[in-house]
Amino acid sequence: MTHMKTKALILSGAVVLTAAVSSTIAAVTRLSPQPQTAQPQVEQPQPEPTSPATIEKLNPPVAASPSPDPARLPIALVDESVQSPEFAKFLDRTKQAVRDRDAKYIRSIVTPQTKFSFGQQRTIDYLNPENPNSPFWASLEKALALGCSKDANGYSCPTVFQQFQSALKNSPNTDAFSAIVVVGQNVNVRSQPSANATAIATLSNEIVKYDATTFQNAPEQEKSESFRLDNPNGWTPIVLSNNQRGFVSSRYAYSPVGYRVLFGKEDGEWKMQAFVTGD
Repeated sequence: MTHMKTKALILSGAVVLTAAVSSTIAAVTRLSPQPQTAQPQVEQPQPEPTSPATIEKLNPPVAASPSPDPARLPIALVDESVQSPEFAKFLDRTKQAVRDRDAKYIRSIVTPQTKFSFGQQRTIDYLNPENPNSPFWASLEKALALGCSKDANGYSCPTVFQQFQSALKNSPNTDAFSAIVVVGQNVNVRSQPSANATAIATLSNEIVKYDATTFQNAPEQEKSESFRLDNPNGWTPIVLSNNQRGFVSSRYAYSPVGYRVLFGKEDGEWKMQAFVTGD
């Protein structure tokens, strides 16, 4: 609510009056009611509708909390990029380039050996970085959002890929192709793929099952647009531990076999060694 304040402008001056006139004015002043300053009418904003669940928050690095439900599978995520000030500086610069859609910078950290596919050899041209609307940018931005894990050759981003395997020790029946990592605090699970739909549950840094059936039965346009994991405004169908089906914002949903980027040093400089999806 905006508070309005009224400032009074005090005027000073010298007025020469006789004693009699001064007394008369003083008497009149005491008897006359003092004018009240009119207060401006302020329109009160209408309160926004209360969400049926808490507000999602993506706040890496995050750590899993013990779940009272043994069927739920929490995941501990740690951003290890902060352990190296040199790499952290490089990562911040890269994130800024992604926000700016700076294709020139991206090309400067790519080498002829950078891998863009597990199959045929592709170059950065395949991803069309000069087009600011290329899906490449959204996928890279999401991959960098959670920070990175350290490995033998450098860093892997996002951190979910390295730490997913550790979480699976408690769930041997879960595999990377059928899992979704929901990252964030109190992420709403909606009954329908809409922010206005009823929230049926909340998740905080947990692994759930990907709802392949709902995806397969969806119209083609939903598959190619709304249900894309790299669409920050899209939705990901999931199955909860109680077998209830729902949707989470794709902004908070990561596939363990989705896009990830690997960084390593070459000739003393940090370079992008791979940007791949799949396994």
